[in-house]
Amino acid sequence: MTRLFCLLIAALALALPSLAKPELKPTEDLKSFYRAGEKYTLHMEYKDPDGYALKSATFHDRSGDGEPNFPAKELSGNTESGLKLTWEINSFAKGDHKSFFEVENEKGLKTRYPSNESDSYVFVVESLVDKWIVMGVGLLICIFMLPFLVYLIARSTNKQGNPSSAARIGLILGIFAALALFIFQFVSWYSPLVLVLGGIAALFVLVVVLTRR
Repeated sequence: MTRLFCLLIAALALALPSLAKPELKPTEDLKSFYRAGEKYTLHMEYKDPDGYALKSATFHDRSGDGEPNFPAKELSGNTESGLKLTWEINSFAKGDHKSFFEVENEKGLKTRYPSNESDSYVFVVESLVDKWIVMGVGLLICIFMLPFLVYLIARSTNKQGNPSSAARIGLILGIFAALALFIFQFVSWYSPLVLVLGGIAALFVLVVVLTRR
């Protein structure tokens, strides 16, 4: 009886590795933001407890600009201990992306990341030129249209008030709005020093507006 039990345990021990599923995961945190026109390298690791060789490894990119597929460029290691996969992307299309990684071993078994087929690797690609265009339009609105709107509202609600004070309040609000837009647009692009310099410039303009008679 004891011998039979030991043989059963040994058989289970041999069978368990084959029950384990292959795993595909990133070797570092994947970004949620990319810059248009720049090159990027993506890294993943694939493990197969059964040690089957890899047949293909593909990054399926999905965006409004199309659905290109990128095969892995570099492979190092082995599938049993961990195979390193590398994708080199020359440039991502601008906009929102919902993508996934997929590998297939020599037995035809496919492994995906994210593992759930209903999930995707979501990220956004932004253009610096587009951001500066938005910033330019926003600056015109904040410095000209917003102060003028505030002035009209102030004058319509209080016709006896000081016109210059109403215009000054509108300009102050416009300066703060422009600063907030600048930070929102470029917080992921520029260093904190640039944002601080933008804040100093806004503060300087504010002081000029407050000290003018």
